[in-house]
Amino acid sequence: MLGSALDEKATSSDGDDHANTDDWEYPDGGLRAWLVVLGCFMFSCTCMAWGLIWGALQDYYSTYMFPDVSLSILTLVGGIQNCTMGVTSYIAGGIGDRYGYKKMIALSSVLAYAFLLSSAFSTKLYHVFLFQGVLLGFAQGLGMPLYMALPAQWFLRKRGFATGLAVAGSGIGGGIGSIIIRVLLTRLGLRKAMLVYSSMNGTVWIIAFMLIKERRAPGFRRKKRWLPERINGQFYSVALSICVGLFGYLAPFYFITTYTKRFVPSINPDSLLVVGPLVVMNLCGMCLIFVRILADYLGPINVFFLSFFLGGLFQILVWTFSTTYASIMVFAALYGLVGCWFISLLPVVCAELFGVEGLSTITGFMILMNAPGQLAGSSISGAILSRSGERWWAVTLYSGGIMILGACCLLYARFSKERRLFAAV
Repeated sequence: MLGSALDEKATSSDGDDHANTDDWEYPDGGLRAWLVVLGCFMFSCTCMAWGLIWGALQDYYSTYMFPDVSLSILTLVGGIQNCTMGVTSYIAGGIGDRYGYKKMIALSSVLAYAFLLSSAFSTKLYHVFLFQGVLLGFAQGLGMPLYMALPAQWFLRKRGFATGLAVAGSGIGGGIGSIIIRVLLTRLGLRKAMLVYSSMNGTVWIIAFMLIKERRAPGFRRKKRWLPERINGQFYSVALSICVGLFGYLAPFYFITTYTKRFVPSINPDSLLVVGPLVVMNLCGMCLIFVRILADYLGPINVFFLSFFLGGLFQILVWTFSTTYASIMVFAALYGLVGCWFISLLPVVCAELFGVEGLSTITGFMILMNAPGQLAGSSISGAILSRSGERWWAVTLYSGGIMILGACCLLYARFSKERRLFAAV
């Protein structure tokens, strides 16, 4: 009853473009609000996780379908998917604000299902690029910024926790999805595996769509700004940090399965143990739920910096020397725990530095800054691997070093905000 009353109030306010958003009431709990979070979590598990499980698919393509194709080329499929999703998300956010979140999420789900289903019949490399790269990235990008933002319509005091819970689905979905896709591929082959996997995703999306509900705050039809109103040195510092750091962030997710097969040849190549490190890396991403608590103590900008810095450090100091299954698992856990912090903290850092005015535009632009690294970062790592004669330390030094460089790019924004070293900003 309470949820219905609030929904009615939200509906009655839809046409009031000039109402004061400060008067907008948030349930901040209740069954209906948490069901919305669950629906967003389910979308996150299946859509946002796709780029994180690509390593399992990439290894299958490299081993069985396209053994003569360089890893740098195959990695580009995942890069194109992530890049297209990021660019589309920036545009889709404004369209969803104007025409409705659920309409865009429905369109995204239908198209994503169609493209996943079509990829089951891929026999050529360009089919993979088209269906699992360009088109799937476009479809998933249409809905991603909307189900990420939807919990904010239902929560105020608990907004950080609710949003973190929804986004954390990417790590859980990546871990479980890696197991599922590996089992399906080894037992059924690509065609049947993708037919089953796309149907599983379609079922999840139908249930998730029935759980979510939109509550448009007053003023939702205000004109969309495609660029931030105020651009300063801090803005460039954060944007450059994200752009540079992403060139090294995805390499472990894309290459850890192939790396495990290379350094632990005693493992059956069709065994689930091969994708064990990828599963652990993804599941450790569940820490996104709790990273806001850490940010309260150390400051969001500091934790954002540590995400890139420690992620790069673990690649250089741990991944480089991981030559046993146990040590690879240790690296996967450490990297999974810290590498993803920046994803959850991006809106918080933007609010801390630039305020809440135009926050959606600024955050959307920062998400767009992911695109170059998502597109080319792992392909560069693959090219380095090939040109160095399969010397994996060259990859770990490059990807780890570039993440640390991304962290250093944030220092201007960090110390222009607060010069004290241990200030919680």
